Amino acid sequence: MKRLVAVPLAATLLAGCPELPLGDWTDPYYWSNVFLDKYERELEVGALEPGPAPLAESRHVLLITGVTIQAKWFDPIVARLERDGFIPVVWEPPALLSGDLFEASEQLGDVIDRVLAESGQTKIDILAECTGGVIARHYIQSLGGEAKVSRMVTFVSPQNGIPKAAWAHSLVGWPALEDLTPGSAFLRAVNEAPLPDTVPFTSIYTCTDEYIQPYTTSIIPGATNIGLGCDGELVGHFQTFYDPEIYLIMYGALTEELPGEEGEGEAGTGTGTGAGSGEDGEGDAETGGCNGGQGQGAGLALLGLGIAFSLGRRRGRA
Repeated sequence: MKRLVAVPLAATLLAGCPELPLGDWTDPYYWSNVFLDKYERELEVGALEPGPAPLAESRHVLLITGVTIQAKWFDPIVARLERDGFIPVVWEPPALLSGDLFEASEQLGDVIDRVLAESGQTKIDILAECTGGVIARHYIQSLGGEAKVSRMVTFVSPQNGIPKAAWAHSLVGWPALEDLTPGSAFLRAVNEAPLPDTVPFTSIYTCTDEYIQPYTTSIIPGATNIGLGCDGELVGHFQTFYDPEIYLIMYGALTEELPGEEGEGEAGTGTGTGAGSGEDGEGDAETGGCNGGQGQGAGLALLGLGIAFSLGRRRGRA
């Protein structure tokens, strides 16, 4: 498994959260490490459960991290993809994707060109978390990526922006926050362009996401939209990285039959925790707090995905 890691830059802030470690709160790696420490046990990769039959022919898949998300978050998914016959390559964008998203979309194109040249493939599948899924969609729709991408799968991704992004941008000045503000030039470019007929799109989200709210921001018209936790069961934001049943949903989307071609055959047998598709389900989960599900968190958290915002108390950690 290859990792493509860019040089980090500074920027982010979280206010009103007690019991945080000392460090530079303006550094996105600070927040990434805070949550990596919190989820260290869940991200450990040990003996894996049995999976689907490996692909008849291995192929590369590009994994893209979101805002403040380091490549390590993908470790459980990477292990399962390798078990199932994929060759995963993880791209961690510059500055943990806190910069200009138009520029990040162009950088993604350069990464894909490099991976295709090294692998000998003519097309590649994409599995992108959070804001990584937004720049990948822009690349495919508007920057020529349709000719180079076979399947596009994204999870917990704010495709229509996050309402509190403008407020957060006024505090820290991240270009990505301005771009994630509903109605921004970037989001208009993403959402006004048509989905290509030749690239299947899948968006996996959770109705009980602690950070990406409203959850309907993840719904892409014309795509296969798969909602988790919409029956009232709590499916957490970070759970999507390590839950084996959610992984099987990703695997199913990555092995979906392409238009006009025979597919790989049946995908995994799992359906995911509380899975449902489309816009069904009620999103009644309380938003998350600063101490990650211990019941006492308060304040506003900027992190994860494109910037995860959370006020009030969190019912429980996934």
